[in-house]
Amino acid sequence: MPSPFELRSAGPSDFDFCWPIYRDAMQPLAEAPMEWREPAQRRVVELALADPGSSILRMEGADSGWLHVEETRHVIQLRQLHVLPAMRNRGLGTSFLNWMKERADRKRKDLTLEVMTNNPARRLYERSGFKAVAVSDDKVTMRY
Repeated sequence: MPSPFELRSAGPSDFDFCWPIYRDAMQPLAEAPMEWREPAQRRVVELALADPGSSILRMEGADSGWLHVEETRHVIQLRQLHVLPAMRNRGLGTSFLNWMKERADRKRKDLTLEVMTNNPARRLYERSGFKAVAVSDDKVTMRY
């Protein structure tokens, strides 16, 4: 069965697409436990897009979100996963996570991520088989 999504390499020129998705998702979550520092948050996105592990998530021929993955010898870490609001709840995140789980299994690597404790995406990760392995004040580290 063909994948319902495609990936294309992301780079600094994708900032204007990626930044509003990140900001609109993260700012409401960050303001409760900590102060939102926009320059620092912009830098998070700039650094991610400068890394070769960043991709634009495409669905139905359109840019639909973005992600950043870091891979080491033993671990694949999903650092960022953000989907446009209009493309949420359409199976895109689930399809991508299933693809990542298969990739991690094939490479015999752990698949990990961090999510803010108040992020609604945490339920998606739990449904996808991720389990909490560490909890801090505002973040949960999860592993598949």
